[in-house]
Amino acid sequence: MQDKHKLQKKRQKKKIIRMTSSRPVKLACLVCRASKIRCDGQNPCANCRLHQEQCRYEPSRRGGARRGPLAAQELARKKTQRLARHPNANNFNRDSGGNGPGHHWADSVPLPPSSPSPIESGPHLPGVSLENLDISFPTPLSGDTQELQGPLDMLMSGIRAYSCDQDLINAYYIFIHPYFPLLPPPSSAQYEDKYVVLSVRSPYADASTLPYWPTSPLGLALAAMLAPIPPRRSAQAKEDGAAALRRAYADLYARSALESLQDSLEVWSNGDLADGPRSSLHPEIPRRIEPVLALGLLSLYEYCQRGSIPRMRAWANQALTAAMDLSLHMENPETSCWDAHRRCWWATLFLVYQSSILNGSDPIITFDDHRITTMFPEFRGCREPWPLVVNAQVALLRSCSIARALIRETNTNPRLPASISEDIQHLEVFILSLAAEVDRFRCVTHYQGTEADASRNLWAISNALIHTSRLTLHRVRAFPEHPLFQDKPCDLLAIHTSSRPAHDIRLSTGRISEINAVFTQTEQEAVQICLQSALVVSRVFRRLPAPNPSYSDTVEVEAALSSTWRRRLGSPRSVPYMAICQIQSFYVLATLLRRVHAAMCSGTMSSYAYLLDRTSVISAVQDAERLVEELQRGMEALGNSIQADAVFEGVGTMIREVEAVFESMVMD
Repeated sequence: MQDKHKLQKKRQKKKIIRMTSSRPVKLACLVCRASKIRCDGQNPCANCRLHQEQCRYEPSRRGGARRGPLAAQELARKKTQRLARHPNANNFNRDSGGNGPGHHWADSVPLPPSSPSPIESGPHLPGVSLENLDISFPTPLSGDTQELQGPLDMLMSGIRAYSCDQDLINAYYIFIHPYFPLLPPPSSAQYEDKYVVLSVRSPYADASTLPYWPTSPLGLALAAMLAPIPPRRSAQAKEDGAAALRRAYADLYARSALESLQDSLEVWSNGDLADGPRSSLHPEIPRRIEPVLALGLLSLYEYCQRGSIPRMRAWANQALTAAMDLSLHMENPETSCWDAHRRCWWATLFLVYQSSILNGSDPIITFDDHRITTMFPEFRGCREPWPLVVNAQVALLRSCSIARALIRETNTNPRLPASISEDIQHLEVFILSLAAEVDRFRCVTHYQGTEADASRNLWAISNALIHTSRLTLHRVRAFPEHPLFQDKPCDLLAIHTSSRPAHDIRLSTGRISEINAVFTQTEQEAVQICLQSALVVSRVFRRLPAPNPSYSDTVEVEAALSSTWRRRLGSPRSVPYMAICQIQSFYVLATLLRRVHAAMCSGTMSSYAYLLDRTSVISAVQDAERLVEELQRGMEALGNSIQADAVFEGVGTMIREVEAVFESMVMD
């Protein structure tokens, strides 16, 4: 009996030890505190050793435990109630000035009632597990061990946040839908972008400072895409500290969306999607397809904000797998949510193709797969542009594949495939037919609003894709001296000020002779083709409209929004997933401008007379100056478009290269 009592006592002691070891430590390191994950208290801790982060410990200036998004939302709600009861309380400072202790809200908007936790429980979808994928994000300021510079008072008015589902989805239709129509048309009248200016003194993202926390993966993904956009007319919009804070909150939303997706992907039958509950963001979106839409937005986020093509491809393929498990690739005429069904499927497949183009690999499913019966989405008042977009992506993918084959020299297969000449000719005919179709289309519509903007912009995007595919196809023939780069996805051409880029592939004389033989065009004709296509792309992005935060359905108010007002906006020009088209065209124009400058200085401009339309000895100089001006305008249009998208940090390297080249090459 005594031995039995000792054994029970020993088991209780082991149980206490296990319980104690699983409890959180009193002081977590800064990295774990910012990421809101458990820290083991060691130095360095297990998490920092795994992610190779600098492990540092500092006492927390806030008391209490970290309680997650639900508690954060409740805390924010209580703070708003205190503000309503005590208007003079200095917890919130509406006029800035740097005296408030933590943050302020520019607009006092009542919060919605307390909502259930954003992480819903549920079984995992077979074959669509996220556990084997890397869903880690860098800590808010850990990417380059970057610290905030200057006094924290300078961080005032740096973060935008939204107060409810209605304001969040309204912002989607302003900043995202016109350039990537992932969701059905708005279910209610749109209004001016209504956000809260959040001033933060802490260098770390904290959910408790937010006025509202989305309750679904889709809402969190939307918030992640919108968080990098600075408040309008923010003086600190481009400062490193303010940008780092926006990045921290965007990553917090994205990380929370991925955590929520772990539990929200559920097994559904192949019945009507509309039988289940609807999304809290849009009444026409079944909640069953919200994870697919969220993964699509996170795929865009990875490329536009974080510049990660592998993760973009991973989330796009994950979304495609989930969509096919929900049978979104099959048309269901009896469903009552056919528009959401079609848009979700084709937007997902578009991202799969875009990530394959950027990654230089084949998509896991093609547009012409016999299993796909879902019809294209429709736009009111305008012929649907989706077929053009789909065919344009097919053309660009094939152009990239042929370009890689042309410059790939190996010991085992030193010669070009015998069929490549025929492949080039067939693709050229296909591209020209698409170019003729897009010119006939022109997407003329008298309707206004985000849907009309989306249809016009998709037409413009298809035009840019078509001419980028033609430029890519003929680029090797036009510029054989430095055609492609090994370390660039989709053979993107890096921009360098020198005549010989640092990482280019030098083709052998024998390979150049083979390339010349497989093209029916001469080198001069290929240069003209590349010039024409690059100028078309520059015109597309020059005319691409900026987001309209002061949204209105009326033509009069839309016309009253001057270009000067739009230039003052602290917002992107678009969602920059089309940067591949801009950078390729900028490269061609920069290369030709360099050549023409050199020819004009050396007096050998006659070697480029083929670029001048019907020139003569009398008008040669003026014609050359007109050509230079046209090249400069094209580069300037592309550079301005890329620069306007600088709020998304994934295109930051591209912007710096473009600025350096433009400043060094464009003459006053």
